Amino acid sequence: MTKFSWLTEIKAKDRTLTGFWAILYSCAAIFMAGWYMYTSGFGIVSTETNRGFYLLFTSVLVYLIFPASRWAPKHRPSVYDIICVLLVSVSVGYWIDQYMDYAIFRVTTPNKWDLVMGIIAICMILETARRALGPIMMILAIIFLAQIYFGPYLPGKLSHAGMPPDRIIEFTFNTQEAMFGVITATFATFVFPFMVFGAFLERSGAGTFFMELAKALTGKWRGGPAKIAIVTSALFGSISGSSVANVVATGTFTIPMMKRIGFRPKVAGAIEAIASTGGQFMPPIMGAGVFILATLIEVSYLHIALINVIPALLYFIFVIMMVDLEALRSGLQGLPTEEIPRLPAVLKNGWHFFLPIVIVLGLLFYGFSPEVGAFWGTVSAFILSWRRKETRMKTKDVLVGLRSGASANNSAGAAIGALGIIIGGIVLSGLGLKFSAILVEAAGGMLLLCVVMVMIISIIIGMGSSTTGSYIILSVVAAPALIHLGVVPVAAHLVVFYAACLSNITPPVCVSAFAAAALAKADPMQTGFAALKFGFALIFLPFGFVYLPPLLLNGSVFEVIYTVVMLLLGFMALSMMLQGADFLRSGLSWSKRALYLFAALLLLLPVPLYLNLAGIGLLAFGWFPSLVAYRRDLPAHN
Repeated sequence: MTKFSWLTEIKAKDRTLTGFWAILYSCAAIFMAGWYMYTSGFGIVSTETNRGFYLLFTSVLVYLIFPASRWAPKHRPSVYDIICVLLVSVSVGYWIDQYMDYAIFRVTTPNKWDLVMGIIAICMILETARRALGPIMMILAIIFLAQIYFGPYLPGKLSHAGMPPDRIIEFTFNTQEAMFGVITATFATFVFPFMVFGAFLERSGAGTFFMELAKALTGKWRGGPAKIAIVTSALFGSISGSSVANVVATGTFTIPMMKRIGFRPKVAGAIEAIASTGGQFMPPIMGAGVFILATLIEVSYLHIALINVIPALLYFIFVIMMVDLEALRSGLQGLPTEEIPRLPAVLKNGWHFFLPIVIVLGLLFYGFSPEVGAFWGTVSAFILSWRRKETRMKTKDVLVGLRSGASANNSAGAAIGALGIIIGGIVLSGLGLKFSAILVEAAGGMLLLCVVMVMIISIIIGMGSSTTGSYIILSVVAAPALIHLGVVPVAAHLVVFYAACLSNITPPVCVSAFAAAALAKADPMQTGFAALKFGFALIFLPFGFVYLPPLLLNGSVFEVIYTVVMLLLGFMALSMMLQGADFLRSGLSWSKRALYLFAALLLLLPVPLYLNLAGIGLLAFGWFPSLVAYRRDLPAHN
């Protein structure tokens, strides 16, 4: 391997760039990451430059690394790829250059070049989404554009007057309401700098440290590798905020460990998938969708992070319970002692990796914007990497970190322009309010039924989109329905966001479970159903946001503590029912499992105090005989 092989060869799933093309890709990626880190820390640039550069460079990188079809060259861009690079550069460059003139002199009266460049840009942005994400997102965007024109022919309440093609093109391309709208601005300003921050943390050795820390903390426990996967994904989720990125980054190590001690492949993949999905809402960084959420409801990102602490911890505690019971059922143990690092040694070598995250949180607490936190977090990750010789980031590491941050953006960023087109179509036709009215009417004004319908719609839309994409669409068409029925805005949007996360592990299309299944060499559908079972708490939490306000810190300290205790006991009963084990022995009878189900319902649902107490009594009644039998048999085991 040559000294500059990192620059002259770039391997991706379907294409490996070498030589000049690899250098071109690296230069574009490094410039993009460097530009947005500069603007996060120091730069003051125009809105059109900030938004335009993001879509432009994302598209260029996608065209270079994602083949247009299975017949395209695997080691270099095709002629068609180069044409796409030129077209997106010219059309988006035109928008950046001409936006101010349009805004001052040509609003509602676009000239010929506005429309021509608009058509080219829309086609190129749709091609970007198709290459990186498949055809579904592109088709959705085309449908939402078409419904603006065919408005008079739409059925019932969805019908509207319709608009001519030039107005559709102008609104989608020339304004800052659609393709270059708030979604693009949020990703360019907030999300992308955190992707670079995550890449620098990983490059500085934080990923390895978190894995070793998880081993030291949970390696000796029953089913230790599975708990390593959970803890690692929770910690790594605070860096990446992407479920699929979590699966790929941590599953490479945790899934083989789980399989080695006896977990079935589909179970190993499922555990990694649900743990990685939790990274989407695990503070402090969480997923990209949370930045959009905070922007749309005009609430500080820090507030969203704080109110997500309890739901995220409850989710991961439930997952750990499920894993522990699975290990008990299967008779699995932890890692061999010689493979478990000593906790003091791990902390001594890597305690400093917590500092960049502390710096980010500290800046947020002091009122600085998220992108400033990401900038200084990145700088601190670089500086702290020099604490130990083997983790020092030199020039090559900095450049690779910048490139990795830009590359991590490819799949998520490819959807942003198309999502902007979809949102533009919804706004221009007024479809959002109409759909919300239809949803409320279909639910008969019943809040519970409306939440159920929102969950189902989220899963359906999630089949063809990322968590962020699903949330963005649903925040416009579904969240207003919940707000109309009296749900506070932040709770309504969290319902939609968590439901979008649920689509990652819900068959028939569950991207996180499929990615984990590939690493585990397991059947994708079986892995998806297993993940849904292990992540069952994710079905309950959106309902909790609506009916249990203390879950989101909306109540007194006593109310919050009481709610958390009831939910912990409820999740304990639910996990025992689902797994047929009670932490002391497995093989529970169906009558005992029914008892635990009834106890879980009394503890999890918003019922009066005496019913909560009845649930605790049922839980104790079912578990106490097992405790007596376990203590009686303990001497025999010894």
